[in-house]
Amino acid sequence: MNCTNSFGTISEYIQYFKDNINYPRPLAKLFKTDSCYYIYDTGTSKIMNCNELEYRILEKIINNTMDEIDNTEISSEYSKYYEALDNIKNAIDSEHILKAGNNLEFNSPGHHENLYDMLENGVRQIVLELTEKCNLRCGYCIYNEAYTDKRNFGSQDMTKDIAKKAIDYAGLHGDKDAGIAITFYGGEPLIKFDLIKYCIGYAQTTIKDRQVRFSMTTNLTLMTEEIAQYLASIKDLSIVCSIDGPKYIHDSYRKDINGVGSFERAIKGLKILVQALGDSAKDRLVLSMVFGKPYSIEKLIQIHSFFNKLEWLPSQISKFITYPSLGNIDYKERRERKEKEKINEDDKTKIFDPLSSWSKDLYFKEIDHNQDIDFFSKVVIEQPLIKIHQRPIYKDYNESYSLNGCCVPGSRKLYITTKGDFMVCERIDGSPIIGDVDKGVDKEKVKRILVDEFSDATINDCKNCWASRLCNLCYAQCYTNGKLDMEKKRYNCNSSRDYMLKNLVFYHKCLESNPKKLEYLGDIKVVV
Repeated sequence: MNCTNSFGTISEYIQYFKDNINYPRPLAKLFKTDSCYYIYDTGTSKIMNCNELEYRILEKIINNTMDEIDNTEISSEYSKYYEALDNIKNAIDSEHILKAGNNLEFNSPGHHENLYDMLENGVRQIVLELTEKCNLRCGYCIYNEAYTDKRNFGSQDMTKDIAKKAIDYAGLHGDKDAGIAITFYGGEPLIKFDLIKYCIGYAQTTIKDRQVRFSMTTNLTLMTEEIAQYLASIKDLSIVCSIDGPKYIHDSYRKDINGVGSFERAIKGLKILVQALGDSAKDRLVLSMVFGKPYSIEKLIQIHSFFNKLEWLPSQISKFITYPSLGNIDYKERRERKEKEKINEDDKTKIFDPLSSWSKDLYFKEIDHNQDIDFFSKVVIEQPLIKIHQRPIYKDYNESYSLNGCCVPGSRKLYITTKGDFMVCERIDGSPIIGDVDKGVDKEKVKRILVDEFSDATINDCKNCWASRLCNLCYAQCYTNGKLDMEKKRYNCNSSRDYMLKNLVFYHKCLESNPKKLEYLGDIKVVV
């Protein structure tokens, strides 16, 4: 037993770890693929390989159970055990891992240092709620009864005066370098097609010192050749088209006020739009699908096949698919079920997720066989992988980090209701009102409730979370009735951690297979 160790006894190693690691619980996460073991360190955001024995020791270190080392285990692997202890010690000394913990703090320049300037001069997008009306009653719509913190379908329309004031605000406070994006939203915005034309014309006439882009989301059922020709004529306009797939899938949720499926009208509207846009359709259209119950991989295959068989639909058109948003009722039911059944971390990984499973299988096949496979849900897989691939990595332990996945409220986006109120985002249930078209953004309110209060309430949770640097949780998962809801946030934090752990495993499975095939992830620009 001629191995060279830093210390002569196990107790000396244990004391070293206690003296040099941020106890009581260093922030790091162990994970493994089918063939390799890894540690993700929160303080540096480094991910390091380890062997199985090092993995077992690190597990005791991270869980603060080093005193429970089994002497039988040591005696049977004496040389290897001391080598593993020394490798971990050297990693702590040279790579500065296992230091993160109670000293972490929020330090997002946009939130804490440059907030007022960004609110005054950095608005990038305004979302105009042109109408509360919609000609459909989709089963998973955020404005139905299951979403108790959202308004129900209403009858209010935005006036030209409010739209004009909103556009004037964007022109005055928009980001001169990035330009300003104006998005038309509803309800169904084509109900107010005349107002869309007015807004585009007014913005083009009045905003001259920065680029102006337009976008809208439509269910396609009101699309006509006249409307399509006009939309096609606006070169800086992109259109998100809500369509779920073949008739039986689309019509199961997307019904009109009379309960009649909308597929025939939607597919006709999409074809009219594609024809009007011509070659630009592939760049200006996005197909947005909602994957509703019953969930199955066969259903995904049928959606994939449906779009591939539409000969008139350009294959390059971007496609995006999500599960339905959790309403407040659904969120409470799931939370109560988890509490009742005491679902643990291991059980969570077994929850049926066909969208992720099917998409990851195809993505890994693409990576493993070094080829390109066209499947409509690829972006679902890429988003978390980009987050991992592009994460900042620090040489030394860094105690500051950004405010979760949150944007700078009131700068990245402003949601403007039919009444002219300013909200942070159309995705937030019960978003707090942060101003209006007459008074502008209330900067002090934004700082008070969306930065200071939010930071103070969440910092203790975040600084004890291994996933804090990889977090994608934003304001949209944290508010109820205009107020921060920590119970709701913590429920979503658990889901976010589980989601990121699965993607850490998957990313490294792909990396082990073909690292060069993942290099493109570094070239994808992330909008913040």
